Amino acid sequence: MRKNKKTESRIGDRRKWKILIFVGMLIGVTAFSLRIGEVLPTIGRLDTPANGQLSNYYIVHAVEDTNSPNLVTAVLADYRGFDTLFETCVLFLSGVVVIVTLPSEPQVILRKKQKRPGRVKGFGSIAFDSSIRIVVPILAVYAIYVLIHGEVSLGGGFQAGALLGCAYLLDRITPDTDMGLTKMKSSSMMITASAGVFLYLLTGILCMAGGGSFLEYDKLPLPLEGSELHSAGIFMIELGVTLCVAAVLAKILNVVLERTRFDD
Repeated sequence: MRKNKKTESRIGDRRKWKILIFVGMLIGVTAFSLRIGEVLPTIGRLDTPANGQLSNYYIVHAVEDTNSPNLVTAVLADYRGFDTLFETCVLFLSGVVVIVTLPSEPQVILRKKQKRPGRVKGFGSIAFDSSIRIVVPILAVYAIYVLIHGEVSLGGGFQAGALLGCAYLLDRITPDTDMGLTKMKSSSMMITASAGVFLYLLTGILCMAGGGSFLEYDKLPLPLEGSELHSAGIFMIELGVTLCVAAVLAKILNVVLERTRFDD
């Protein structure tokens, strides 16, 4: 009984600290946002540099500057390559935070144990569960399609990673699918996410090694020329983003399920 009381007291103290930290961060972000709001121009004003000059430049010169027929890809992968890199790093860090903080929380009791440990019971409908078994491989294949065609059409690394993460989720929560997605070890998921971030950084470093600036794809030391070099560079960073997004989503799901206890 004493141990249980001590454990409950520690958990209560942790929650209090987390609440205090959250409230402090919320106040800080609110104050910062109010201060920034006084300096930045009003949203939607047409006479700002972003709306009056920058947007028009992207529309007119994007294809010529980046050799990418997709304006969105040109902006995200070329003009804002550093921003996209930091977005990928933020997503990776969110997975790390979940791994560090969530296992310290008490387990959640959902329902009775299943015959197969590590899997959650299906949706209760044979037709629905069977449909999921068909949807999972379709999602995986479509994710690859979105990744490959991200430079010339709608899609890219974030979308492909989200699709793969969704496929993993459906495969995990549906019994007896055996699509192979859940055979990946939980410990290797963050390694895969790290490899995705590293591939993004490596692409930029290779561009610098070829005599260009960071993420200047035309300088990649590859046996390609012109637009082919650019396409290869875009694919490399999109692949890195895909690996990071998919692995982080899968890891977060695993952490949530690992702290779930099923009572008899």
